[in-house]
Amino acid sequence: MKNNKIIGIALLAAGMVSLPSCDSYFDDVPNNATTIDDIFQNRGLTLGWLTNIYSFYPDCTNRYAENTAMYWNGGSIEGYLPWDWVETHDIIQGSLTPSTSFVTRLWKQYYIGITNCNIYMSKVDECAPMLESEKIITKAEARAFRAFFYLNLMKLFGPVPLMGDHVSSNDDEIAMYQKPRNTVDECFDYIISEFKAVLDQNVLMSSFDGSGAYDDKNKGSLTQEAVEMLLCDAYLFRASYLYNGDTYFADVVNQDGTKLFPAESDEAKWRDVKTQALKIINSGKYSLVYRDVHDHLVTDLSQACPFKSVFYASMGSATNEELIYGRTNSSLETYAMVPRFSGLPSSYDKGAGALTIPLEFVDLYFTNKGLRIEKDPDYFNYDTNEPPTAVRGTNAIIQTTAYRDPLSSYEYFVPASSGGSVTYPGPTSIMKQFYNREARFYLAVTFQNRPWNFQGGAAVQMQFNGNSGADGRTHDYPVFGTIVRKNYYSKQSGWDMTCEYRLAEVYLDYAEACAELGDFNEALKYVNHIRSRAGVGQYGLSTGDNGEDIRGLDKVILPAYDKETILKAIYRERILELAYENKHYFDVRRWSVADGKWRNGAEMTDGWIYPSYHKGGEGGTMTGFNINNVGQTDENKNVNFYKRIKQQERVFIKRMSLLPIPQGEINRNKMCVQNPGW
Repeated sequence: MKNNKIIGIALLAAGMVSLPSCDSYFDDVPNNATTIDDIFQNRGLTLGWLTNIYSFYPDCTNRYAENTAMYWNGGSIEGYLPWDWVETHDIIQGSLTPSTSFVTRLWKQYYIGITNCNIYMSKVDECAPMLESEKIITKAEARAFRAFFYLNLMKLFGPVPLMGDHVSSNDDEIAMYQKPRNTVDECFDYIISEFKAVLDQNVLMSSFDGSGAYDDKNKGSLTQEAVEMLLCDAYLFRASYLYNGDTYFADVVNQDGTKLFPAESDEAKWRDVKTQALKIINSGKYSLVYRDVHDHLVTDLSQACPFKSVFYASMGSATNEELIYGRTNSSLETYAMVPRFSGLPSSYDKGAGALTIPLEFVDLYFTNKGLRIEKDPDYFNYDTNEPPTAVRGTNAIIQTTAYRDPLSSYEYFVPASSGGSVTYPGPTSIMKQFYNREARFYLAVTFQNRPWNFQGGAAVQMQFNGNSGADGRTHDYPVFGTIVRKNYYSKQSGWDMTCEYRLAEVYLDYAEACAELGDFNEALKYVNHIRSRAGVGQYGLSTGDNGEDIRGLDKVILPAYDKETILKAIYRERILELAYENKHYFDVRRWSVADGKWRNGAEMTDGWIYPSYHKGGEGGTMTGFNINNVGQTDENKNVNFYKRIKQQERVFIKRMSLLPIPQGEINRNKMCVQNPGW
C-alpha cells in the first residue's frame, strides 16, 4: 500500500468536534471520483485512501510545518535550529499558548487521520474489485493506525475525546460533537484493546519472510511486528508517572467532576510493559547490531567495533537486524547538520550546519570508561560542580594527536598536524574533552576542528571566521559551537527509512519496567547489553561487583542500588542511546523530570538526567562555545573559542508536560476542559 501514489484526499475538518459531512470536501481525483462512494468502487482509489492514512504517520525528519510532522529535536535540550520560522521556538521560549498554530495543526491532523481510518473501515467492504483477503488486511491496518493516532494525541495532549467508529454526516446532531475528554485510563484501555484486537486477528503482513529474513516487500507497512511494538509503547506511556499518579494533574476534572488522571500510581501497569517487552525480546526476530571496523556483521561482541555498531543500529535500513519499524517516504533531510564549509571546493557536501547542541547535552555523554565526565579522573576530578569544559590553560584543554577507539582501533579523527592526508588552514587542535569519549558521542556530535569525514577532509571550523562559523550571519551556523551528526547516513547504501523503533529501545523499556517493579539486577542486565555494545563499562550489580565486564573493562559501581538511582541510570542510558530518534522530548515529560525536579519536588543536582551544574531541566541557561570571539584576549583564538558563554535562556514549567488543548476546540466544544496551567 505504501508504494501507491498518494492521492490528495483528506477531510478538511476544522476540528474534532466540528467534523463536516464527508462527501462535501474532496478535490477532484482521477476518474472524476468526487464522492466517497465513487472512491470505494475503485480498487486503486481505495488503496490510495489507505496510502493517505499512512501519510499521517509523523515525519519527524521534516523541519517544515505540515500534516503531523514536527521536528522535536529543536524543542528539547538535544538541539536547536536558529531559523525564525521553526515551530519549536514557541516551546523553548515559553511563548506557547492554546492558540499557537502547531498546537491546532497537530490536534486537527491526528483527528483527520482518525476520521479517515473510520471511513476506510466503514466503506472498504463495498469495494467489489478488492479481494476479501485485501479488505481484511487493510481494514486491520486502518484500525491499528487509528489506535496509533490516539496514542500520539495522548503523548501530546493527555486524555482526549474518543470518537469510536463514528463517521460524520450532515444528519448528525450538534450534541454528538459536544464531547467531554475521556479519562486517561479510558483512552489507554481503548488504544491497547484496539492494538490487541488487531494482533489477535493475526491477519497483518509480517516484516519477515518464511526463512526469517527481513522482507523488503513489506518495508514501511504496519506489520504484525510493528503493532506488537506500538502495543509495548502504549503500555509504557500508560505506566509512566505523568499518566500514572503525577499529583500535578490530580485536580483535572470534567464538568461533571470526573477526574481525568489517576490519583495514584498503579504498579500493575508496569507488569504489562515488562511482559510485552519481553515477548518482543524473546521472539528471536531481532538482535542487537554488532559490526566490525570494516562494516561486517559479527556475532562475537569482542570483534564488534563500538562506533560501527551504534552507527548501523540507528540507521533505517533493511540490513539493520535491530530495526522493528522504519518509516518510508520520510524527508531524510541532512542539510541542517552538514557543515556550511564556506570557501571549500564544490566537491564538499555542504549544508547549513545549523542543527546545534547545547553543551548541557554534550556533557551527558560518558567517557570511554562509562563514567560521567565529571567523575573521570582523566578529565577534571573536581568537587565544585564547575562545568567540565572550563578553561584551565592551553595545555589543559587542547591536544593535536589522533584518537582511536581503545577496543577496536577505529580512528575517530586525525588532526592535520598529526599526519592527516589533507592540508587545510586554521587551527587543528582538538579539545581534550573530546578525546576518550564513548562511541555514541562520536556518532552524535560534530565538534570544533573535527574532520567531517573523521580520518580525512576539511576540519569543521566553527569559530567566528571559520569555514562553518557565524561570520556575521543571522542563520546557517551552529549557535552553540557544536553540530548534530547522528542520522547523517548519506554515503550509506540501503538507507531509505527513518528508524522509528528498534530492539535497543525495547531493552530499555524492559529495564525500566523491571526497575519500577524492584527487579534491579534484571534491569541492569539489559542496560549492560546496551553499554557493552557502545563500548563502555557495564554497571556492577552491587557495590561488591567491581571486577571486569565482558569486554574486559572495569565495571562501574553506582552510588546506590535503590530504585531512584537505578531508574536514573536507565534514564541516562536511554537519553544517550536513543538521542535524536525523537524520544527525548516525550521521555523527560512522561518521567515528569523535564522541570529539573524529581517526583518529590526536590531539584535534581546529582548529574544523572541533566548535568549537575544545570538548573531548570529542559529550561534554564543553555551554554555554548564562544563562537563570536567575545572578550578576545591575548590567548590563542582557538583557546578563546572554548570559553563557555550563555547562548540562550529557555523556559520550562510543569504545565508544559502536555500541550494545551487548542483554543478553537475549547471554544467549539463546551464540554472539553483545558489542561492545567493554560
